[in-house]
Amino acid sequence: MLREFFWSDWYTTGVAWCGFVVVVGYAFFLAVVKAQLNDFYARFYDLLQKGGEVEQSSGEVSGEVGVSYQEYREQVYAELWSFAMIVAPLVSATPACKWVRASWAFMWRAALMRAYLVSWDTQCEPVEGASQRLHEDTQRFAGGVEGCIIALLDAVFTLCVFSPILLQLGTEVSSPVDLGGITTGWLWIFAFMASLCGLSGAAILGQKLVDLEVSNQKVEALLRKDLVLLETTPAVIVGTRNSSDERHAAFLPQTYFRNTLESLQTNYFLLFKHFGVLNFWLSLFDQIMVIAPYALAAPLIFASDPAKRITLGTLVKMSNSFEKVFSSLSVISENWGAINDFRSTYRRLREFEDKIYPPVTTGGWRLPRASIGSTMQLTEIRPRNGVCEGAEYSDGAYGYDTTDGGAERAASTSAAQSVDTSASASASASASAGASPEYEIRV
Repeated sequence: MLREFFWSDWYTTGVAWCGFVVVVGYAFFLAVVKAQLNDFYARFYDLLQKGGEVEQSSGEVSGEVGVSYQEYREQVYAELWSFAMIVAPLVSATPACKWVRASWAFMWRAALMRAYLVSWDTQCEPVEGASQRLHEDTQRFAGGVEGCIIALLDAVFTLCVFSPILLQLGTEVSSPVDLGGITTGWLWIFAFMASLCGLSGAAILGQKLVDLEVSNQKVEALLRKDLVLLETTPAVIVGTRNSSDERHAAFLPQTYFRNTLESLQTNYFLLFKHFGVLNFWLSLFDQIMVIAPYALAAPLIFASDPAKRITLGTLVKMSNSFEKVFSSLSVISENWGAINDFRSTYRRLREFEDKIYPPVTTGGWRLPRASIGSTMQLTEIRPRNGVCEGAEYSDGAYGYDTTDGGAERAASTSAAQSVDTSASASASASASAGASPEYEIRV
């Protein structure tokens, strides 16, 4: 899935690497802006705390109160202006970078689809749900790239920027308990242990989500395929008997799709149950970690020992830094559902590549096939009696009961086979004459 985009023709490769540079650069820029905002919050809340002290200490000289408050108001305006200067580049750069990121993910999907179509051999049986893997799974892959990978890059750069800040704050904020020789890095260690606890809980409670997602996508692919057949060739689904037949109800669409819909409902409710348990754990743990830094450091504002006492700005800066480091370390647990969805999509696309790509490898990379002809048949085909026939005409492919109403479907199947045989013979004759074979395109 990397070679099709990053090592393809010159245009696709250029788009891939240029887009990657933009995505990485924006993630680094966002982390730097977060650090600047963190420093702003520390200065701003310290200024607000000093304003309260002025009101108490300067009450004796009324003439100086207005002057002092005027100076503080000017400082507040100056800090607000600095905030505007910090976020102004972010406001202007974010829409452009998000557009580039979305376009980059779509170009990756388009590169995958082109490579898969080139390598699709219409004369061999495709993998289960091939059309869904080519269409929907590539779309889900692009969404996963734009979501999971971007979140991972943001977490890495945020961790690199905020870890030194949190380590420095560990020397300014005293630990509530005696940790022995650990004096500077106790806040970072606490954030790491908390994220590890959250990840362990998410991994245990969400361990079945990948297999459930894969099973659910298989049922969705089967349902979509049968619905297309119901729309284009309804005789394959409901047979050709007249509606007045007393056994016609056995071939109604609602009867045919009953088992598929029941399987779909079972799969979805299993997903809902496991997602519910996972979301409960993540929500509970997130709320605990919101209050944790304040529970650790807020009492130090009123510490009796002046050496341990901290300001409101230091508390806010420590809380923000702790939250950024903790969120970066726990990015996997917080996005466990999306990561599992991306993993299931990756697994299905990898199975698809194993099926359509040749086993020959060069430097560890599987190479796509060259073009297979001037036109391609994009429907799934299955070998039957030495002839590749359309799966939509196979009476045994979908578990039909050929004992009732089977004569009509058998006749239809035989006719389709003769047509396919004639088309195959014509294609062979054209090939022997030096012409490129053409295949019938079925939808």
